[in-house]
Formats: sequence, structure tokens, C-alpha cells
Amino acid sequence: MPDSLIRAILGEVSAENALRETTELAARVRYPESQSFFDAAEYVAGRARAYGLENVTVERFPSKHPLWDPLEAELDLVSPVSRRLSSLADVSVLLAQGSRDGDVTAPLVEESGEVRDKVVLTSKSPETAWRELSGQHPAALVCAFRPEYFGRQPPPDAVAWEQAPADALALMISPRQGDELRAMLHQGAVTVRVHARARRASPGEIGQVMGEIPGEAKGRDIVLAAHLDHQKPGANDNASGSGTLLEVLRTLKSLISTGKVPRPRRTLRFWWTTEIRSEEAYFHKHPEEAKQILMAVVLDQAGGDRDAVNNFIVINGPDWLPAFTDDLIYDLAEFVQDSYAPPEHEPSPMLVASGGSTQSMRTVYWDYQPLSDHLAFEARHTGIPAIALAVPSLHLIHTNLDTADRLDPTWLKRSALMTLAPALYMAGAGPKQAQALLEAVFHRAAARIAAAAEPERQLALEHKRLDSVAALDASIRTEDYQARLAAIAKALRR
Repeated sequence: MPDSLIRAILGEVSAENALRETTELAARVRYPESQSFFDAAEYVAGRARAYGLENVTVERFPSKHPLWDPLEAELDLVSPVSRRLSSLADVSVLLAQGSRDGDVTAPLVEESGEVRDKVVLTSKSPETAWRELSGQHPAALVCAFRPEYFGRQPPPDAVAWEQAPADALALMISPRQGDELRAMLHQGAVTVRVHARARRASPGEIGQVMGEIPGEAKGRDIVLAAHLDHQKPGANDNASGSGTLLEVLRTLKSLISTGKVPRPRRTLRFWWTTEIRSEEAYFHKHPEEAKQILMAVVLDQAGGDRDAVNNFIVINGPDWLPAFTDDLIYDLAEFVQDSYAPPEHEPSPMLVASGGSTQSMRTVYWDYQPLSDHLAFEARHTGIPAIALAVPSLHLIHTNLDTADRLDPTWLKRSALMTLAPALYMAGAGPKQAQALLEAVFHRAAARIAAAAEPERQLALEHKRLDSVAALDASIRTEDYQARLAAIAKALRR
């Protein structure tokens, strides 16, 4: 990938604008099946049109669940003293998603005792607690649940965003507040009031915003995707991906209009989705569309945590879909790190944003994980190679502490670069670029075969990976490279 392309993107991309768009989205409730999601989708569609995206639509797909939007929620201590413990106005995730309405004043008890017609204090998720208490008829749940992602737990003051069974009345509090209520219970009787009201509408729907920058070559499009749904604030996960994708669009249109990059040969599609589900619904409704897409770039969590050391995460593709995408993003990530932000030097000012950190560009490559929208593209029946990117804040996501003020503008800028550069390069790729990519894939394939515990099995995967490059240009021939890889595998058997 030419350095001139990287420098052009870095010279135009605005971390400040990415943060502004992210902050706007983080201020909105965006539950997957909610009217608020579609309100946010209309905002994104308007901004996308303003930035020059063409044929913008908000696609809707049916869902078996009704639309659900929280309106009111309070948790009050009635006795031994009277005071407000929490409210929806102060804690946006207080009402568990999907909870039923209710207004209950009842004794607070722990789940190990008699719970019928009482409010149960639990450290479990609403779904788990409700399932375990099935048949015991508690009046409501107060859940001091502490989630865990890859061994990382949020701070004890964080309130988790969780789903409730449709027949459960459930509020969420922090583990620390749960400990305080348990301490009160150990000293005597406690009575609480649980109040909740939500707006429901049927039939339910999920959706995604879609638009494009048309190219001359038809039928091998590039998709750039970020999921728009999640709770309020959900700043890093994934208002940051959606806001940064808007900035990627603005950057691209500016680069094209000023002549710094040519208009892409292939169409670039921009999708803001309901995570995984809307893409699955789209391909189910339009199965022929999967054949029109060359690859996808998925951005899920773009801003990391300004108070932590961040890693740029790349999730490798699955074994059932070996493709050039892994080597394309590896080549780019290693070049950007070595040229702009090596660990032993201060990073280039071009790779740092105002108010952001000056960390090196540390890339970590994960084996395939079905964690985000790339799952829908890479599914066996869809077969679209994808590049999955993230700068995660695993100790904050899915909690009320995932706020915009914690995002690192430097990583927003880097995420924009790493999303746009491979997409734009592939959108303009011709025979020369395809041949260069074939060489890169071959050299990394040889290294993977040499390191493999089963070289023959790895060889079969690498043959398919080489063949995937041929989708870029009809002139590409892989036979010689296939033979050379076979010779390597054969030598390793001796």
C-alpha cells in the first residue's frame, strides 16, 4: 500500500469531527429493537447525505420482538429510611432492556430465602436470576451484576447493560450499591419501591443505514460497516465506530473532491447496522447481493480508553474462508507501526490527534472470534472476506461508564486510517495492485506453512487464500505460487 495514500488520509482525517459525531450518537438510546434506534439511524442518514453519500436509505427488517423504549425507572429506599437510590435520568441503563412495566413496593430480600411477591437483590444477570427463580414468583429483580469480557471486569461502580426476560420487572445497579444494600439487609428489614415504564410498539423491527459512493466497475463492491445499536451511552461500543465511519466518509469525499485520490473504480458501500442481525436479514432478503461484494471492513470500538494502554485489534478470518484480507491488513498495520509509531520512538505527529495520547501503534492479532458484524459477512453461506478492527475498552463496554469523555482521539484517528486505507486501496485496485497483493500473500503463506503443526492442512488453506486474490483482476495467475508453496510443504515432510 503506497505511503502517499496513508499520508493523504492522515492529512485530511479529523479526530475532532469523529469525536463530535461519536458524542452525538452516545447521547442517544440505541437499543436494537427500539424507536430510538431508528431516530439515531435517521440522524446518521442525514449526516451521511450531508457528507455526500449517495442513495442513502434506512432499511427495516421484521423482528419477533416489539420495539421497546425506556421511559421511566426509579429505585427508592422506603425503609428503614426514605431516599432515592437510582433513576433512569441519572443511570441510563437502570431499566434492563425489555423489562416489563411495574410499580412495586415490597420487602427487599436476597435470592436464597423466600422470594414470592418480594423484590430480589441478586448479583446475577436478569435472565439468569429470573430463570433460577422460575416458579417462585418474585415481584421484581434488582441486579448488581458485574459482567466479564475476556477476563476483564468493569469497576465496582459500573452499572451493566443487560437484557431482561419479557415477563420480568428488572432494574440494574452497580456491584458497590449492591454491597451497600446487602449490608443494610444484614442489619434489619429493608423495603424498596421499584418503578418502571417503557413504550412498546408492534410489529418489531431492526434496521441499518445504507448508502454508497458508486464506482465504474460493477459487481465487486467494498462494504465499510459499523454497528449503530447498543445502549446509552455506549460510546466506544459502538458510537465510536459509527461516528468514526461518518468521518471516514467525510474524509473520503474530501480527498476525491480535491483530487488527492481518484474516484474509486469499485463501489464503496457504507453500512451502519444492528450488530450482525441486520446484515443477516439483508442477505436473507437479498441473497444475490453477497456475490456482489468483494470484501468488508468492520469497525467495532474505535476510541479505546484515554486512561489506558490501548491495543489495535485485528480479528483474523475463519479457516473456512481463507482470503487475502488477513495479509492486506497485516501488511498495512505493520507498515504504519514501523513508519509512524514504533514502540522505541515518539510517534509521528501525523498519527497523533490533539488531546490524544502518544502511544505506539501496538497491533494484536486474534484468532477468529464471532464477536461483531464480520460474523455475518464471513458466514459459510455468505462467504464475504472481512477485516475486523477494534480498539476495545473491555473493562467499560456494556456499562454506563462507557462514555465519550473516556475516548482517546489519537485512536479515533488511527481507526479511521485503518478502516479507510484498505477499503480505498481495494476499491481502486487493478492488475498492478493485485499482483503486489499476491506477492504479499505468498510470502506470508510460506511462513505460515513453515510454522504449521500440519503443513499439508495449512497448504490447502493457503491455496484457497492465493486463489482469493484472483477476484481482484482476471489477469491474476496463481499456479506458479501454488507450486512453490507445495514444494515448501513437501520439503517440510522430509
